[in-house]
Amino acid sequence: MSARVGGPEPFPRRKARTRGFTLGQPRSFALSPDGSRLAFLRSPAGDDPVNALWVLDVAEGRERLVLDPRDLGSLDAEVPEAERARRERARERAGGVTTFACDRAFRLAALALGGRLFAADLDAEGGREVPVEGPCFDPRPDPSGGKVAYVRGRELRVVDLDTGEDRALAGEEDPAVSWGVAEFVAAEEMGRHRGHWWAPDGRAVVACRVDEGEVPVWHIADPADPWRAPRAVRYPAAGSANARVSLHVLGLDGSAVEVSWDREAFPYLVRVAWEEGAPLALVVQSRDQRRVLVLAVDPRSGTTRVLRDDASPTWLEIVDGVPRWLGGRLVWTVEDLEADARRLLVDEEVLTPPDLHVRRVAGVAGGRVVLQASAAEEPIEAHVYAADAEGVERLSGGPGLHDAPAAAGDVVVLVSQGPADELPVARVLRG
Repeated sequence: MSARVGGPEPFPRRKARTRGFTLGQPRSFALSPDGSRLAFLRSPAGDDPVNALWVLDVAEGRERLVLDPRDLGSLDAEVPEAERARRERARERAGGVTTFACDRAFRLAALALGGRLFAADLDAEGGREVPVEGPCFDPRPDPSGGKVAYVRGRELRVVDLDTGEDRALAGEEDPAVSWGVAEFVAAEEMGRHRGHWWAPDGRAVVACRVDEGEVPVWHIADPADPWRAPRAVRYPAAGSANARVSLHVLGLDGSAVEVSWDREAFPYLVRVAWEEGAPLALVVQSRDQRRVLVLAVDPRSGTTRVLRDDASPTWLEIVDGVPRWLGGRLVWTVEDLEADARRLLVDEEVLTPPDLHVRRVAGVAGGRVVLQASAAEEPIEAHVYAADAEGVERLSGGPGLHDAPAAAGDVVVLVSQGPADELPVARVLRG
């Protein structure tokens, strides 16, 4: 039934036009390690789907536009297949800049637009194209901001921003093998959307090798284009073979070390984390999802040692935001079956009470772990807390759903939506 001429726009049409009322809202927050600078994405208006890259100076409270993709010309002509798959799995509804990655000092951001690689100076405005033989996918700068690792097709490559030298770190002729990308199960079911990580010293890249040779091939037709031949895709249906995933430390000097763990017992690579001053850490999981290991890796030999070994008679849920480190101690979560709650651990010390169920860990700020959790007396709400050995403090106020998409230094980004709020509200908390 159509709306009357001159009458209000129907709700379904407004929801479609605004992409579920998400356009014009800040998103994809990333904080510098000291919390002084916040990078984020936002489109110009509530009905404009083209995101631009912005930076907020936290101390001054001043935000500025860094890169508007419209200033760089038409960039939607060639989107790599890997990027189309990522957008589908991430339920991405916007265009323009949809992802970015920054160096340690938050002076440079790397991003891909239409399969082309761009480097944005976060101290200025605009971006420059880095000439590489595309299409480029998932570019990530090294900690110093001098090089960028990216994926082209099935290859993992590194380009030097000063000299322009562009070389392959890993790649194979086998069309079923790819390097540096997340396999279907990781991206769709585990929330791991990336497949390569820089070492803190910038001398190596840790990368996934994905072999889909045993994964069944499905043929998917596009109902919008019935005249096109169905597209062949590798799809690990329930009960069929999964991709074989291994992890490798690839040195810029040409060295390569494979990380060893029992991949038959733990085929799922859930998380990879390599923070400055902390060991390279992995989370691996059994196929029945009843057992999870946290492993520390020696990057020189590829050997691993067990930091945690968690098991459940039913299944273990993957928790976003862990592992991470607080003062050299492992931040993790544990299922308390007696309390029917998930609790926060730092090494073996439990920091959250049994009536608080941890949903995710946002980061570390001000020497405390910042997390999202629900209290037993208000289970349909979610609030943001900061926890340490001294206790737990709730940072969000008022009923509703609150989350912390970023936390670093002494800064927490708080996104809240209460019962009376039409849209989420983003705030920056300091101290």
